[in-house]
Amino acid sequence: MEKSLSLVETAAGLIVFEGDEAKPYLFKNVDEAVKHYSGAIPQGVASFLQGWRGRSIMVERRSLAEALTRLGLKPVVQEPLEKAVELRADVEEALKLLGLNMDEYRVFTISVAAKLAQTRVEELAKSSDLDIVIAMQAYDELVKMLNILQDRILIWVKEREPRLLEESKDVEKIVRRIASSNTPMYVKKIAELYLETEDCRGVVEKHIGMLMDETAPNLSTVIGPLLGARLISKTGSISKLASLPASTIQVLGAEKALFRALRKRGRPPKHGIIFQHPFVHMSPKKIRGKVARLLASRIAIAARVDCFSGRFIGDELKKDIENRLKALKESVG
Repeated sequence: MEKSLSLVETAAGLIVFEGDEAKPYLFKNVDEAVKHYSGAIPQGVASFLQGWRGRSIMVERRSLAEALTRLGLKPVVQEPLEKAVELRADVEEALKLLGLNMDEYRVFTISVAAKLAQTRVEELAKSSDLDIVIAMQAYDELVKMLNILQDRILIWVKEREPRLLEESKDVEKIVRRIASSNTPMYVKKIAELYLETEDCRGVVEKHIGMLMDETAPNLSTVIGPLLGARLISKTGSISKLASLPASTIQVLGAEKALFRALRKRGRPPKHGIIFQHPFVHMSPKKIRGKVARLLASRIAIAARVDCFSGRFIGDELKKDIENRLKALKESVG
């Protein structure tokens, strides 16, 4: 009986697990890593994977699955991938398998991230809404990195320094304390990387706000720059968002739930991405659907004005939403 295959990606290389046996592939250089994460399969990686042609292999990224299919493998997408989760919880084991120390991994990771961002910027058209898409994708990737690093730090704290959690529940304060204290070097480096990544996220968030003010000021005013950018990123451009009916905007991001409801004749979702807006998620459950519909209709107007007119009516739209929301809440007591 064949052992199960799992392909775990790291910034510095790949690790194929055949059962419990791990076979690593270290990227030869930054360019090879960037090529891999840009959607192509470098020659070195292709040669490494040839031995498993025709076999089913578990992966996390759908874009990677498409590339592996062209290579002759039979990828199965699993989100999250069990083996990947295990390695993220044990950074030392991952580095051991790749034959790297923390400093080497950190330098390579930062180099890959910088080159990948530069490559994406060069490849995409330079219109401002696509700049928003790029920046939003970078923001989401940084948030994922922060969550991974935070989990790793908190695992160490709970096992080795639980008193830190008793003294403070503020994760950033705990991380800053670890970064400036006499802790094991690898934990200290992870804490420093967390703080650097957090600073980077702040810079990206500020840049998104600037881009939204220039490109979609009405949308930014109505739902905030980050959520507005997320909707633009989801659709691909402000013009595509502006072309959508309010009913579609309302459930953007909930496509899987919508299709599942249609297949099984269940109840369709009442909201998607816009659930993140406080007007929706902080409203009483009875009226969330109505609030989501109201917000989606004003988002549609804001996007169309931003795309086709250039006038600023954001404050009027926001005031209208607030007034109608107040009336809805009063109606349910």
